[in-house]
Amino acid sequence: MIAYHKVLSRNAFGNWRTLMQEMTLNPGMGNYLDMRVSTRTNPNENYGREVLQLFNVGLFMLNQDGTLQLDGQGNPIPTYDQETVNNFTKVLTGWQLCEVTGAQCPNRTVGAPNYKDPMIVSNANNHDITAKTLLDYPGVTNKNVAACTGCTGTATITYANNSLNQALDNIYNHPNVGPFVSKLLIQHLVTSDPSPAYVGRVAAVFNANRANPSQMKEVVRAILLDPEARGNAKTEPNYGKLREPVQLMTNILRHFNVAGAGANPQSDGNINSYASNLAQSVFNSPTVFNYYPPDYVVPGTTVLGPEFGIYTTGTAIGRVNLANTFIFGTIRNVALPDSPLGTSINLSEWQALAAADPTGNQLLDALNRKMMYGTMSAQMKETIRTAVTAVAANDPLRRARTAIYLIATSSQYQVQR
Repeated sequence: MIAYHKVLSRNAFGNWRTLMQEMTLNPGMGNYLDMRVSTRTNPNENYGREVLQLFNVGLFMLNQDGTLQLDGQGNPIPTYDQETVNNFTKVLTGWQLCEVTGAQCPNRTVGAPNYKDPMIVSNANNHDITAKTLLDYPGVTNKNVAACTGCTGTATITYANNSLNQALDNIYNHPNVGPFVSKLLIQHLVTSDPSPAYVGRVAAVFNANRANPSQMKEVVRAILLDPEARGNAKTEPNYGKLREPVQLMTNILRHFNVAGAGANPQSDGNINSYASNLAQSVFNSPTVFNYYPPDYVVPGTTVLGPEFGIYTTGTAIGRVNLANTFIFGTIRNVALPDSPLGTSINLSEWQALAAADPTGNQLLDALNRKMMYGTMSAQMKETIRTAVTAVAANDPLRRARTAIYLIATSSQYQVQR
């Protein structure tokens, strides 16, 4: 997982096509979606399907604003069919973990599987050398991969690598990629239900920077500086996104100087069980479709709200319990060997504010800036202040905890705006 995560970190502000290449050959991904075991005689379509459906183009043709293209009968137009998946699967046969001696596999350790170096085709007999037909779309120039008649050995390996590059170029140049990727990023970074105009503006930046090595930096900049991410749009009732469990958890911890339990200066970070209880075990989604579907609609509405896909009566209560544990207790007591340092938050700053002002106003004003960036309504502030001042003034720590707990469990905080 470390090498996999490094691919994402290294390319977060890089070029999408480069990320496609590195992720396709990442052995962690190769293991997860079975590309590392897919061969000419035993092909596995898992990665060949998901590199299309989940990562780049989706199931149906899109306009540049992310809306569906429809045929004459009003039906969405499929992006590809099963035969297309079969052809991509053939292109992706033969890659294995990098286990050869020499410079090609510099991080190989004898006796341990190599999950650090990119996968390679080391056995030419495992790669399919027949002709393939890739994605077909307006303006496509590279949909046909010719057969490698009579190829063996090194010639087959060269053919395999060239075919892979052609296939990834074929995907990258599909008109769906810009709006498909842009909408997903907007949903994760800003708001779950972006307008088509917002998606279109970001997709235009994606497309204008296709050859830019800092393409994704420009895309993220466009997402965060768009008028719908700033200013008056934030008051729209459908604006924002539910903090998914891991973000809710880490946001609370970062606000309050997370450290180890007791006198330990550092947390050991062993906190995933809390997110797991809320249906989001880190790096362990239950299916290839992530923890929740990107097109999940909040029940009883027409609002896209992907994170609500794992917001149930059970996890709703779990969120409240998580805040209670984090704020009123120790997140994890020291326990060897898995939690040698434990985890806790430091509320001394907020305790001091509660002690300095018996009215609770200083405390709530500071927490409003810290946790809600100044967006707390007057009604919310007064409701919380009433609860805070009901706590004895000679117990400022409990006053601080009460205020933080009520903010952290409020809908205004749990929906990030």
